[in-house]
Amino acid sequence: MKSWIKKRCSMSWNTEGIQKNLKLYLKRLQKVLKKDISWMPRQNTIVLVYRDEIEQFAMLMNQGLPLDTLIHLTFKKDEEIITYLKEGMCLQEIFTRNQKKLYFKYLQILSGKLNLSDALDCVNKIEKSSNTFFETLLKKISYPFFLLIFAFFMILFFSDYVLVQMKDYISNGMVFVFIHLLKWGFGFTILSIIFYLFLYYVLFYKYNSKMKCPFQLMKKMISLQFVCMYQALDKSYTSTQEILETLACMDFSVVGKVSNEILACLKNGKSLEESFLEIEVFDSDFKKMLVYALTSNQMHVFFDLYMKKCSLDLEKSVKKISTGIQLFSYMSIGILVLIVYQIMMMPLNMLNQF
Repeated sequence: MKSWIKKRCSMSWNTEGIQKNLKLYLKRLQKVLKKDISWMPRQNTIVLVYRDEIEQFAMLMNQGLPLDTLIHLTFKKDEEIITYLKEGMCLQEIFTRNQKKLYFKYLQILSGKLNLSDALDCVNKIEKSSNTFFETLLKKISYPFFLLIFAFFMILFFSDYVLVQMKDYISNGMVFVFIHLLKWGFGFTILSIIFYLFLYYVLFYKYNSKMKCPFQLMKKMISLQFVCMYQALDKSYTSTQEILETLACMDFSVVGKVSNEILACLKNGKSLEESFLEIEVFDSDFKKMLVYALTSNQMHVFFDLYMKKCSLDLEKSVKKISTGIQLFSYMSIGILVLIVYQIMMMPLNMLNQF
């Protein structure tokens, strides 16, 4: 009996000890959770300025207004900007602080090589010229592409649900074959467009010198972007070497990487003409125009001519593609409606025969 009591007492003492230990651990955990962790380094990710504010600032910049007045007029966080200026930070640093958009990446590079006014002017030209065509392409293709997807889902619904219900009434097997051909045709067209857009993304943002561009249209787009960016910097620099070196700093884009390739060829002892002709992603028309430009020493004149010619060619190509997609979508939907009507009328025709 005594031994049993001793065992019980020891067990109860053990459980009490475990409870005390648990309480201690819980208290320590609470302290850790409540502990101030402000000693850890935190990155300030607050954006001080926005693009529209910078554009307003650039418009008023040459109007003779004091800098403090300009900042108060154009920026919402004017007091913070003035505080940073008093601490010794320059405007270029303030504008690009914690910014991740492409516009500010261009500004960060150009403001290190040009004065702020010229840098802002160049960035606006680059942004406008490089984005205009792609925006136009998306606008013209978006509606036909929507039609294509809508028609594809209509065909899918009809072939997988309606035809299955009415297959007993369909005597002609060619209907099934035609519907399946339409379905595969639509699927292939949609996948081709998605693949083309993916290839565009890879070439423009993940480009390297080993890549080869299989589409002439895409080569034109890359050449046009290069010329647009080159022309944007042409008035601010005195030599082609300086322009290429500035463009090479923009290695987050295809133009920057291509410029690096040209500079590498120049360092290897090749002439400027040979260096440009080495680039495989450049359009053949651009290469021809470049030869005349270098011979006559009037690059800006020939580059302007190429920009106009290439823009017209690209607009025509995009118009043809969008019109082709629209016609294909409309015709397919029309044929599908006719087939549905004929199938719906089959049971009635059978009843009329009786």
